[in-house]
Amino acid sequence: MKWLLAALLLVQAADPRVTVADVEKVAGLTGVQLVAPGSVAGAGGGLNFATADKKMLLMVNFGPAALYTRAKAQQEYHGMPMPLFHAAVAGVGDEAFDSPPGPFQYVLYMRKGNTAASFTAYVSGANRATLTMEQLKAIAKIAASRM
Repeated sequence: MKWLLAALLLVQAADPRVTVADVEKVAGLTGVQLVAPGSVAGAGGGLNFATADKKMLLMVNFGPAALYTRAKAQQEYHGMPMPLFHAAVAGVGDEAFDSPPGPFQYVLYMRKGNTAASFTAYVSGANRATLTMEQLKAIAKIAASRM
């Protein structure tokens, strides 16, 4: 019985707002899988999409609209300067912005109605991420259409 419980904890619950098929189509990959938080390096809360070889590709988090508002206004975190807002992104949900400030963005925050979401690609080199901002926008538009 303990092994069954352990196996269930390693399975990430699917969410119809963003599916494996959506991520595969936008990323142009096959073998994408949902992985449980903490089961591979970088897998946090929310939906964790990994490549066939279990490398993190995308993390998606959903929450109330207040999370979007707070992220957009954030200037520091635990007393350290850490603004998130870089620039507004048109055409995604009711409002969206990319992050972090600076020359390279790999996170997209979106709000639609009373729901917020963040879409995080993983840094894979100097100014390079697992997904482009255009791919993050495409995935966010899919999610927004299902909210």
